[in-house]
Amino acid sequence: MKRNENFIMQELAGQFVLVPFGEHALDFNGIVTLNETAKFLWESSAEEINPEKLTAALIKKYSVDEKTAETAVNAFIEQLKEAGCIDG
Repeated sequence: MKRNENFIMQELAGQFVLVPFGEHALDFNGIVTLNETAKFLWESSAEEINPEKLTAALIKKYSVDEKTAETAVNAFIEQLKEAGCIDG
């Protein structure tokens, strides 16, 4: 899976959001708000969205157990799929 290149991360009023641009902005009406963990995962997935690598990165950064990290990564991926922020 890859990030949809028609979304960019921006900081708005102290919040990080994914904003559509180009033709995709016509189809997507809104923005996707990211919490600190989602921001970290988005930044960590510049090359590809690999659930195993993202889980490992989350464990390393936040010292959480594998199940917690895996659950967070899966929720992150599903929410981005629903919003169209992920291709593939």
